[in-house]
Amino acid sequence: MRSILVKIVLIIPVLLVCTGVTASEYRSDFPVFLQDTIIHTDSLTFTGKEEALKRKARKRDNEKPHSPHRATIMAMILPGSGQIYNRQWWKLPILYGGIGATVYGLSWNMKYYKKYRTAFVDYTAYLNALEADPETPYPANSSWDKLMLPGKTAEKFQPEMRKRLQEQLKTKKDNYKRNRDLLYIVSGAIYAIQIIDATVFAHFYDFEINDDLSMNLRPSTGFSPVSGGTVGLTLTFNF
Repeated sequence: MRSILVKIVLIIPVLLVCTGVTASEYRSDFPVFLQDTIIHTDSLTFTGKEEALKRKARKRDNEKPHSPHRATIMAMILPGSGQIYNRQWWKLPILYGGIGATVYGLSWNMKYYKKYRTAFVDYTAYLNALEADPETPYPANSSWDKLMLPGKTAEKFQPEMRKRLQEQLKTKKDNYKRNRDLLYIVSGAIYAIQIIDATVFAHFYDFEINDDLSMNLRPSTGFSPVSGGTVGLTLTFNF
């Protein structure tokens, strides 16, 4: 038993020395190699971005302060001018594309609303006159016949068909009127949204956003009388 204890006492210092040498080798060679590699990579990847950010900051320092109030007034006077002031040129095709589609829709629905409104009013007046006098002549080139298929006319319609045609004219008139009113609301919404957009992005115009995302990988070593030498890696994200 005593001889065993003596052997253990002799073995422990040997293990400690060997472990210390192993740990020192990791500390002297492996960490330096990885650290040098990471520093070299960082210098290649992020130096250009940092210089660009510095040049951008110097350029903005020499410019006049960006005014959200001015952007709002410009957007209210002329839609899209606030986006031009904020240098967001790519928004103009979207904005004017929406305005153009809305204007075209308004013109289309207004045109056919007027046609069906006139036809409904004229046909209702004709039916009232026909009810008062069954001998009332059928009008030539009537407004409602122009909305029917080519070659078709309502001259020979029976009372039931006349009533149905009157209802169809009223339904069409109401549909085009509803579409026109909805497009008025859409055009107002587009006008308001482009003002809000110009104002909000004017406030954020001078706001610096650093998109530099870096990763740092460092080796770590340790020693414990119980577990011996340990080697690990430490990973750090900067954002």
